[in-house]
Formats: sequence, structure tokens, C-alpha cells
Amino acid sequence: MNFVQNALQTIEVGKGQVLTRIIPLVITVLAIGVFYDFGALQTPVITIGGVYHGLSDAQSMDNAQLARQLVRGQGFTTKFLRPQAVAMFRDYAVSRGGTTLFPPDRFPAGVPRILPDTYNAPGYPCLLAAWFFMSHPEFDQVPSAMSTTHGYSGDRWIPLLNQFFMVLTALLIFIMGKRVFDDRVAWISVIGFLGTDLIWHFTLTALSTTFLTFLVTGMLMCVLEIFRVGEECFDNEDRSFGPAWLWGFAIAFLLAAACLTRLDLLILLVPLFVFLVLMPRGSFLLPAVIALLVVVSLVPWFIHWKKVSGHFLGSNSVLMLYGEGEYAGNQIYCTTSIPSYEQIFGDVVKKETTGFRYNFEHAWSLLGSNPLILLFGASILHLFKRRRTRLFHWLVFSCAIVLVGASNLGFASPEPVGPWNALVLLFPCMLVIGTALFFILLDRLNVQMRLLYHLIVITTVVFILAPLILTLTTPSSTYYSFPPYLPPLIKLYGQFAQPDEWVTTDMPWATAWYADRASLWLPDSISDFENFHKNVCPTGVLMLTPVTWAEPVSNFTTGEYKEWAPLILFTGDDFLAPPDFPLTLRVATPPGGANYTLWSDRPRWQEESR
Repeated sequence: MNFVQNALQTIEVGKGQVLTRIIPLVITVLAIGVFYDFGALQTPVITIGGVYHGLSDAQSMDNAQLARQLVRGQGFTTKFLRPQAVAMFRDYAVSRGGTTLFPPDRFPAGVPRILPDTYNAPGYPCLLAAWFFMSHPEFDQVPSAMSTTHGYSGDRWIPLLNQFFMVLTALLIFIMGKRVFDDRVAWISVIGFLGTDLIWHFTLTALSTTFLTFLVTGMLMCVLEIFRVGEECFDNEDRSFGPAWLWGFAIAFLLAAACLTRLDLLILLVPLFVFLVLMPRGSFLLPAVIALLVVVSLVPWFIHWKKVSGHFLGSNSVLMLYGEGEYAGNQIYCTTSIPSYEQIFGDVVKKETTGFRYNFEHAWSLLGSNPLILLFGASILHLFKRRRTRLFHWLVFSCAIVLVGASNLGFASPEPVGPWNALVLLFPCMLVIGTALFFILLDRLNVQMRLLYHLIVITTVVFILAPLILTLTTPSSTYYSFPPYLPPLIKLYGQFAQPDEWVTTDMPWATAWYADRASLWLPDSISDFENFHKNVCPTGVLMLTPVTWAEPVSNFTTGEYKEWAPLILFTGDDFLAPPDFPLTLRVATPPGGANYTLWSDRPRWQEESR
């Protein structure tokens, strides 16, 4: 009896008091994870959950199919084929004396016509491949099994990996909040992070964002420790600067891993260099060594790209032209013509101006609509007392500016849940600073009634949790991310093409992942398609989906799909495509259904049904 009483007293007022916070938090996180990762839960009052509908963006499926290639022992190769990359490989093969991109001695009948990937950095696909190797998803699910389970096995395992790194990031947030400020900031920052709906949505994707958020948060936390060491050495000359070097090596490791996951994060070396030089007892040598280690870690990958494609940047050499000038939409990846490189520098200013304005106007949604983020913005007017806190504060602002600037070169108007949302990588650090300012302002109110004090904190937490609560309590009866993705149908239609043929489609990322077929992005000209079909690899099936139907009409008349208008707008019996077009047979899903249209050289759908 005394043992029970002592245990209860320890939990209530002793060292075990922390359990009264950790246990409810863990239970809540697990419950949210179940509601997010699985189907809807029917209750007598409302339907809860049902958030996860499979992968829903191109980059996620691209990462997933790259990981599957690695697990299968096929190297860093891709089944998501961009015409610009195919043309680059073809020209490089010719320059080295080759006659064809897929020589018969290396690609006999039945071997998929795939290429090395020169678009993605290797970090996250390799991590995902390791996770697939341990979890053993069923990549060869047949369409009927996918329909029965309402999903693809490969999709189902991905959220668990991301949520593991989300929890690790929450742990870093707690440590950071407690070391820099106090327990209140630490706990509310963790609740604010785990209660942000946007963070959970990222875990449902195969984007590298959740993993990168962990790496960037850990790196900035190490920088904060260097600031602490430098401040102590500045105040007491007897203190050694040696520990800063250990933190510096940790920074180099974390930043190298981040850059190998997303190459444009190399820009973070700029603010790191500046602040590590300007901090108390700062030196030029430490940031120089960090930069050297990070750059050296990237060199092998650039050499690999040069070796396989002839370009150090691979397919990314045209990225700054994305969506600009004559290259509307995704046309820069769907064209085979040599881009106008002199146009790059003329578009940079326009993209940067547009991007900074967009990120400023949409920062609220890009950072999860969290009220504490508004306080982070307001913190620019506040001067923190400790030098290391002030340095860290301005470092986070500086990192946000350079990250947005680097991201703008590729895509200037990112979606909140998308691969180009760079601001969210700094969300944990912004959250800690915003939470600290919240308690500073609350303390200045000098609220005498503890009940009112706690009521203010609770009300703030409710506002933070509101988007998450609305998501969990909004009924959802759909199983897939449609439109445009219906995995069982994509697999069924995509596999009408033989393994050594290509599927040409407007969503090759989906057919590469779900149908497991090498898939060519619909070229911006029919002549390029015919050239690929005759001289590179035949297309077994051309599939058009709601990705195309959702485009504005101008894209079919004067835009990037203008040459494909006869196929896209085809409704009658007369086919108006060029006379030599190789795919002349058409079949479409019934009206009101998936709205997919197939073109082929023969009625493959009848062959499969026999």
C-alpha cells in the first residue's frame, strides 16, 4: 500500500510528474496516426478519420518507384521518363559512338526500357528503399487485390516511416525549447507541432519533407550549441572552443544528408558561414571546414550524373526555365528541343520577384495556418536578451530568405503540401521562437488569476488544433485520391503495355508506380512521340486521364497540348491525327466513371480479357 501511495505521489508532484504529460500526448499522437493512416471510423454521432487515400502527387510516386527499383537491385534507375531527359540520354549515347539508346545486347526482348534517374537526389529514395526492404510491401499486387484492400501495399507503409521522423523532430523541438527558453515553451511547441494538420498531411506523402524537416531542425540545433559554446568562451576566456568542433562535424553530417536529399539546400551554407563567423569567438576555419565536408560529400553524385548523362546537373540543368517564357507549365520536361539558356538570366529576376511575393502572401498556409507562426513573424520586432538566442533568431530568418530564393529558381508558387514548399523545413524552429514570444507577451500582461492565465494558453492551443480537429471530423467515403488516381485501374490499363514497351501518358509518375511500367511523359509534339516510338522504344498504350481534362481549353488550342488536340478532343468516329500515327484504336471508360482514354495499335483490352 505504501508503495502505491509513494508511486502516486511521485507521479503527482515528484520526478514522475512528467509522465502525466507524456502518456496523454503519446496516446493522442497514436490515435491521430490511426485516424490518418487508415480508413474512416464510423461512430454513432459522426464519421472520424479516413484522411489517407494513397499517394496524390507526382513527386511522391516518383520517389516511391525509385525506391522500388533500388529494392529490386536495378540501381538508381527510373520508369518515370521525361522526354527532355530521354533526348539528353539519346544525344549523349550518339556522341559516344552509339547507334541506339537501348542496344539489343543490353536490352533483349522482355527487359524494361528504363534509364538512370538524373532528376532526383538520392537521399530520400534510398531511405525509402531501406524501409521497403524491411517492411516487404507487396509490389506485385493484382488489380483485384488492390480493389479489395482499397489501396496499394507500397503506399500503406510509407506514412509510418514519415511519422517516425515526425516524432523525432518533436523530440528535437522539446529539447530546443527547454534549452533555449523553458518547460512551457518546450511543451507548447511540441503540442503546436504535433497538432498542426499540415505536418500530418506531409507524413501521408512520399515526399522528403518530413525527413528533411528532421535534418534541418537537428542541424540548426547543433548551430545553436555552437553559439552557446562561443558565448561561454567570449564571457570566460578559460573555456575551450573544442566542443564547437564536435557540433560542427554534426552540422556537416546533417547538412550533407539534407543536400543529398534536396540539392538546393546547399544554399544554407551561406547563412551558416556568415553567422558562424560573426558569432562571439567566431572563426573562419570552422564554417570553411563544414562547407568543405558538405561539398565533398556531393561531388560523387555530380560525377555520377556527368558519367551517365554528360551533364553535372543531369536533368536539372533546365530547371530554372521551368514554367517560364515559352516553356509553359511542365513543357520544359516534355520538350526535346534545346532550351534557350540565354533566357535563364532574364527569367531569374521575374521568378524571384514572383516567388518572394507569393511566399509572403501565402506564408500562413505554407506554414500550416498555425497562430504561433504569426508570433514568429512579429518576433522580428523583439530583441531577445541572450546573444545566442538573438543569433539563432536571425539565423532562422536568414535561412528562410535563402531557402525561398533557391526554391524560386525552380518553382515560384508552391502548394502547401508539395515538394517546393521550402518554408515548412524551418517550421519547428519558427514554432519555438513564436511560442517563446507568446509566453513573453503573456507574462507582461501580469495576469494575477492563474485560471485566466491557463485559459489563455488553452484557448491558444485550441486555435492551433482547430484545422486538425476539422480534418479528423470531416466525413470521407473515398478510398483513392481521385481525380485522377485510381490505382487498380491504372495498373490494369498500364499493363496492357508489355514490359519492354512504354506507356505514354499525362501522368507517367502514376503508371510508373502503380502499373510498374516504364512510362513516358506525353511529349509536347506528336512528331517527338513518333520519333521515340520508331527509333527509341515503342509505346504499347497511350493513356489520357483527368490530368489532361482539367487543363484550360487554351492549352488544347494554343498551349502545350495543341498538337494533341485531335486525340484529346476526339469524340466521333473519324480520327484526325497524322496519317502515320501508330496508335489508331481507342477505348474509353464509361461516362461518369474514371474518365480514362486509351489509344493502342491493337485491341489489347480484348486480348487481356480472354
